[in-house]
Amino acid sequence: MNARTARQWMVTHEWMVKPMAQAEWIEGKGLLVWLAEVFSALGTGLYLVSIFFSQSYPKAAFWGGILGWIGIAIFKLPLHFLYLGKPWRFWRAFPPVSNAWKTSWFARGIVFTMIFLGFAAIQLILQGLIAYDVETGSGIEAANWIFMVLAGISCVVTSVYCGFAMSYCKSVPFWNTGLLPFVFLIMGIADGMALIMGVGMVTGDDLIQRAESITRILLITNAFLIIVYLVNANYQSTVAELSVKALVRGHVAWVFWLGIVLLGIIVPLVISVVSYFTEQEASTGLLIFAIVCHTIGAFSLKYGVLKVGIYRPLLPKAHAY
Repeated sequence: MNARTARQWMVTHEWMVKPMAQAEWIEGKGLLVWLAEVFSALGTGLYLVSIFFSQSYPKAAFWGGILGWIGIAIFKLPLHFLYLGKPWRFWRAFPPVSNAWKTSWFARGIVFTMIFLGFAAIQLILQGLIAYDVETGSGIEAANWIFMVLAGISCVVTSVYCGFAMSYCKSVPFWNTGLLPFVFLIMGIADGMALIMGVGMVTGDDLIQRAESITRILLITNAFLIIVYLVNANYQSTVAELSVKALVRGHVAWVFWLGIVLLGIIVPLVISVVSYFTEQEASTGLLIFAIVCHTIGAFSLKYGVLKVGIYRPLLPKAHAY
């Protein structure tokens, strides 16, 4: 075997003995997966929050739900389809055409998303009639509640399926934990709370103080979940420990400390806490800044978790990454 052939063999098979960073979901065309999942978190989070505020602030809830629906239908789904090798065959994921949904989380995600969009579209029409005082009877309100429940359940499933898809990847130990879906869900709802404040500023609904009080709890909860997730991964396996090191003090550390910790958690939390103790609502400029920071945190969280995913080698001994 000459030197060139030997080198080609070693490069081709180094994944068998060396932890290798995954690139399929975060580099090149894989960036579409990252963007799709970010818009999924923002869209589902905003819709769930809109349901929560639907009785107290119907107009803000209506427009928040519309924006959440658009985030899923106009941004998430097309990005997912573009990532697929043959996007025009997406219909093959649906039963009874195929049983792909039984084995593929991507197929399940498309099915869950389409079900959510259908229920949510009907619910938003009903919510709009109620919000703008169109002559409605008890039947419209009852139907709104029914579709609100159906859309809410399918929305939660749409929100967490990415976390479950990643947690089922046993070849990437850093993702292989049941905590991941809850981290994504709580952060998405926190981002939804931030976005609904922006919607309330436009519609004139005075929901900022209430939304801020909930956001404080969600941010603290998510910070705790992220810490538990990283500590658990650090002791889970050698390869998962490499992922934690890459995220906290390696080549992705700037995303973690700047995007996730500082902008995604600390800045919005400080603004909210200061407004609580001063008993004054934050200025419009500060609120917009907090909302932008929340959104940057959403992009950073998904990017960081996807970027530091490292495949476990076939042979048990892992070398330095």
